Amino acid sequence: MILVNIFNSVRASGLTMPNKRRMRFFLRCAALSAFLLVVGCASLVHAQSIDASISISVAPGRVKVEGTRAGGTQVWSFRNTYASVIGIGERIENLTLFDTQGANVPVRKLAPGEWKADRAATRFSYEVKMDAPIMATDAAYVSWLAGDYGFLMLGDLLPLSTSGDGKATTARLSLALPPGWNTGTTETKGTGGRYEIKDTVSAIFFVGKNLRERHATLGATDFAFMTTGEWAFTDEDAARMAQSILKEHAETFGGTAQGRALLVLAPFPRPMGAERWSAETRGNTVVLLSGRSPSKTAALARLSVPLTHELFHLWIPNGIALDGDYDWFYEGFTMYQAMRAAGRLNLLEFQDFLNAIGRAFDAYQSVSDRNKFSLLDSSRRRWTGSPSLIYNKGLLVAFLYDLTLRQKTGGKRSLDDVYHELFRRHRQSQARVEGNAAVLSALNEPADMREFTRRYVEDASAIDLGTIIAPFGLRVESGGVRAHVFVADSLKREQRDLLRKFGYNAESRAGLPHGRQTDKHHPKGMN
Repeated sequence: MILVNIFNSVRASGLTMPNKRRMRFFLRCAALSAFLLVVGCASLVHAQSIDASISISVAPGRVKVEGTRAGGTQVWSFRNTYASVIGIGERIENLTLFDTQGANVPVRKLAPGEWKADRAATRFSYEVKMDAPIMATDAAYVSWLAGDYGFLMLGDLLPLSTSGDGKATTARLSLALPPGWNTGTTETKGTGGRYEIKDTVSAIFFVGKNLRERHATLGATDFAFMTTGEWAFTDEDAARMAQSILKEHAETFGGTAQGRALLVLAPFPRPMGAERWSAETRGNTVVLLSGRSPSKTAALARLSVPLTHELFHLWIPNGIALDGDYDWFYEGFTMYQAMRAAGRLNLLEFQDFLNAIGRAFDAYQSVSDRNKFSLLDSSRRRWTGSPSLIYNKGLLVAFLYDLTLRQKTGGKRSLDDVYHELFRRHRQSQARVEGNAAVLSALNEPADMREFTRRYVEDASAIDLGTIIAPFGLRVESGGVRAHVFVADSLKREQRDLLRKFGYNAESRAGLPHGRQTDKHHPKGMN
């Protein structure tokens, strides 16, 4: 049995600027972007498509990007901020532009990642410094090269769209790799060895000298696992764990999310503690950077934490056609669902599940303005406020929602059913709709849950965990600075039946080995 500690690290560490300064920075960027968008739309009349080549050099790590874009434009923009990373555009150097006749077009820099040409240009050439981010945990979000491996994320390497229509930028891309290097990606290789890319923002290439790869077919998904470096576990151990998690998630949703999926496990670009990890799921690619433990058991335990969470993102949000700031659901609720999946796979014991709930409650209480903003508000200000509320309050609300729904329906409905229905309604083949409205509609439908979501999602109601969970046979004890969640000393039959759905049994309370609890009257995924 693998035991995991869910909340020793949080994927999104937040920005390092003070909040007011950070807000001013974003407002200036927004104003400049709006101006450039107007100029760009006036000069760009063609579809957003790029034909490019990327050449990699090492020591130091740099790439040279050359190509053409369909339709000339005066505006040349590159990503400058993403998640908690600021200043990405400063890495762009030696930008040179040409018009359709091949004549050089003068260009001037307006701000990091922003240039304006004297007239419309179509052909470009520039270099990108590929140093790893100063904050190692930011390395899951941007392109970098370190030694003999790294990542090319086209979202920060290629020019951004200036059309303003929200449509993806497509590309035909060729890569020139150093001798002995190869690459891994989910992008399709077309004629002449060039990659045909449907959306440059989500395209990721794992590049390196000693990459290892394993393949498996899971339902309708062609799954690939790639890694480099030495780990305490075998490649087969990691791939097998990922496959079991993918199968579990597919059962929850009632189907696979992606035709192809790639999981990349790589060391951080610089040494980090064994307990540290950072991850990003973009399109159908999961990037997981991890510290390395000498213990196989401990290493696999830590690996299970981000894997259950990040692989879930292949379905939510990446497998559904929802837009907007509904991070509270696809991050916070997903953390809860990942814990439930880990429990069903015997990666998480029942008391460890309760311990994680206690840690989330501690983290929620540590936020000074926790009762000032609703989950909807917190999602809108995720990168300018405290992301802790999205993750920790979101997890707590998901737990309380699941408990309440199961109690109201006598155990016949659960949060799993909501995810199943949401995926059925809004798969990528469907028309895109606003995320918060779609999620709230799905949450509100079963067993008259409207009042619950109004109170804990739409409003900024405080969570009094001890009072709320008492009717379900659980209690909170505060020991020093920590809150601990336990099963009540005496349980009614209905409470015992409910908690068994979460993995509770009498033997586990006595310290005996704990296994997965199932109910023969309900299919897997309803427990």
